[in-house]
Amino acid sequence: MRKAMLLVAVFGLVGSLLAADQMGTWKLNIAKSKLPPSMANLKEVIMVFREIDANTMEGNATQTTQDGKTTTGKWTTPKSGGIQTYLEGALPKGLSSIAAVIDPDTIYQIYLQDGKQVGLMRIDFGKDGKTFTITGKGTDAQGKPVEYLRLFEKQ
Repeated sequence: MRKAMLLVAVFGLVGSLLAADQMGTWKLNIAKSKLPPSMANLKEVIMVFREIDANTMEGNATQTTQDGKTTTGKWTTPKSGGIQTYLEGALPKGLSSIAAVIDPDTIYQIYLQDGKQVGLMRIDFGKDGKTFTITGKGTDAQGKPVEYLRLFEKQ
């Protein structure tokens, strides 16, 4: 479950009413991020967002750890918010995510395990179009609290 929650934390970014400058390739700045111990082994995270159609966007994420292992995830989501559909790197059984779009630059993502909330992420796109942050809170597989701040930079 811990590994599954790590994948959710890394790949769980939802779509929104993303502006054109928010589409494209983003790289995690590990030095400017505050990661929990479960993410300490990260070497690199790259996310790519693209518009599928007027109502849907696609996200692709590649995570590489210090030991060279790579994990990928791919999903689609309604731009106005809603439930994600995982095409690769699916969520563990019983875990689901719902996006709530506050405005084009602010999205909340709620994680539910068998209907009970286990995590919450706030995604904030910078007004300059050069960065976005993910602030997350939740519980790990042992039920202990987990918090993190990840800062991504446009490539």
